[in-house]
Amino acid sequence: MAVDTDLEDINQTTVYIPFNASDDTDVDTAPASLFPERDFHQGCHLRFQACRAAWGKCLKRMQELIHSLHAPVVKSVVEQVEKCYTDELPGLPYPELPVVSVTSSSTSSSLFDEISFRLEENTDELFEDTNDHFVTHVFPSDCTTLTVMMKAIVSGFVSRSPTGGQDIKRKPSTSLAAYDIALLEAWYRAVCDARGDRHRRSRLVVILHDFELLEPQVVQDMFEICSSYISRLPLVFILALASPPSPSYIRATYPHSLLALLRVRDCPFPLAEESLHNILLETFFDPTFEPDIMIGPTTIDFAVEFFTRHNSSLDGLLSILQLAHLKHFEEPLTVLAPAQVLGQPKDAAKVLLTPDAFPFLDALFARIHESTLIAPVEHATSWRSATVNSLLSLVETARDTFRMRAKLLRVAFRLVLLIRQFILVHGHKTVQGDRTVPDLMCLALRGRLGSVYGHLCSMVRKLPVAQLEEFVREVHDFFENAPEDVKAAEDEVISRVETAYKMLCRDASAQDISSPLGNWLSEYFRLRIVALEDAPLWDIWYTGSMPFPSELINPSPRASILAGLTHPLDYVSLGQQSGDNEDGDLPDISILFKGYLESAKMINVYDWFESFAVFLEAQKRRVGKTHIPDGADGTSRTPSKKKGKQKQVEGEVVDKKAGEDEEEWLMEVQVRFIRALQELDYLGFIKHTGRKADHVMRTVFDSPE
Repeated sequence: MAVDTDLEDINQTTVYIPFNASDDTDVDTAPASLFPERDFHQGCHLRFQACRAAWGKCLKRMQELIHSLHAPVVKSVVEQVEKCYTDELPGLPYPELPVVSVTSSSTSSSLFDEISFRLEENTDELFEDTNDHFVTHVFPSDCTTLTVMMKAIVSGFVSRSPTGGQDIKRKPSTSLAAYDIALLEAWYRAVCDARGDRHRRSRLVVILHDFELLEPQVVQDMFEICSSYISRLPLVFILALASPPSPSYIRATYPHSLLALLRVRDCPFPLAEESLHNILLETFFDPTFEPDIMIGPTTIDFAVEFFTRHNSSLDGLLSILQLAHLKHFEEPLTVLAPAQVLGQPKDAAKVLLTPDAFPFLDALFARIHESTLIAPVEHATSWRSATVNSLLSLVETARDTFRMRAKLLRVAFRLVLLIRQFILVHGHKTVQGDRTVPDLMCLALRGRLGSVYGHLCSMVRKLPVAQLEEFVREVHDFFENAPEDVKAAEDEVISRVETAYKMLCRDASAQDISSPLGNWLSEYFRLRIVALEDAPLWDIWYTGSMPFPSELINPSPRASILAGLTHPLDYVSLGQQSGDNEDGDLPDISILFKGYLESAKMINVYDWFESFAVFLEAQKRRVGKTHIPDGADGTSRTPSKKKGKQKQVEGEVVDKKAGEDEEEWLMEVQVRFIRALQELDYLGFIKHTGRKADHVMRTVFDSPE
């Protein structure tokens, strides 16, 4: 009751509503499956666990690759910070403020976290040095004015204890202003005294994120203030730039008078497309790494297009691949993707022998029956002896077949890239064409790389003796570094490469070696670079040509809002729809939006309310007709004979109750109208004008159809 009282109190701005477990829905209820006709009760939960494991393995691999891409940049930035006040040009008329610009348009958000960690970590364990440098982060929201920006920089440092203990809170009445750089100077002297740092080796590093979004005049004033304190404060600024290093944003935006005060050093990140190609190649086409789920060409095409046209960020690439994993595990059969997601064979049989799992077993048996796992002569009798264990054993066989086929495809593809790079280095530019590495990946996954490796093999047949010897040595070393299971599967081609290597040692003619070698390689590529869809039960471990859910990564909120207001029942589950009449089930905001679409540019609010009330009255009458009439339950009600005075009193009571009900109904209509109007206002569909107080203006004139 206290909550109800607080909600009625107009002076209360915030009301705390305690959690009630009885109001919460059953959290153990399994989510609805998209394919209930061939799924089982625990399928969604088990697939989610399998998806988390598969994506976790892929994510760990990609984070390691991103960290390796960050390592040279982080090392370069740390070196620039450490030597910026020791490696100065002699003879300068005044000291320069060190500035390090990092072009990070295609990197991950963790780059500057790694830089901060390297600058603040213990760098000398032998002498037990404390953290050498202090780092603070400044964002565009902290730089609206010069005072706010200086306060963000100064407070980012002085809030820490000079002795390295717990952060301290200063009293404004006993210290300088929070935006005064003299406060930072006093704090830095205390830090040096506490550490015994007479040479002042500790740097004060300021990382300015999204530098292009900062107000240039505010940044210019801040740099001028900080440059006057160079001799007393070893400040270093790291600029996070999204623009390319050439033409330079700093030199194009800021005047020469300011640039003369700065010593700018550039630390560019590797090219965006090269980073993308390297991550895709080392994650899904590395013979030494085997992802649980192999992505298909449609996912690669979308990732490359989104990366090059919309958002050149590695974080966006991670989101795309995560969505691809989630989309893939919507299929009920993907519950069998891990080796033992259902546990031991006894546990798997216990789960799959329940009545609700029979449709899943039927679908699995149908897929196995259509595949090459069962010999054609056994199709007529295999269903008689089929058991859960036999089905799972066949799935295990299909898993091993797919894994080996995918691994051999990766090895063959990497060999194609090796031959392509070798021929390019030796001056044959025609083999490159206009195809990028992702294009070659998609062709290989579709089994359509024949024209590429056919041209490469023809170039191998024409190699002279000097280049042929180097080529055979590189191919020989490539197979020497392959995994052991690959060596066992490719024993024939490896023996042929070794034969060619031995013939070169005996000074055989180039034509006797290059022509057979080209033919061997062509036949090898023809056998290994085939579409993965040919493997049995391939859609359990391979996304294939499944369309990517682009609406999740690049949504259209405007069209979605219009569609939701116009056809709200399309977004309601079947169990929540009642009746065949859609108008009777429309929410208030959709009723109001129908009048919104039929009105002119200016809407009279009172007329809008009247039409809303008429619609609700008609809706109320339709609902009233569904009530159970008298006598429908089998009992008859005969009217009783009453005297006139008693009848008159009862009539007055009925009229009084009807009047009260009518008043409550009008109040309810007004409240519902105000609430729906406020929701449309919140969504931005109406605009209030000062000319007519009883009118509002439409802001959207698009047709929702």
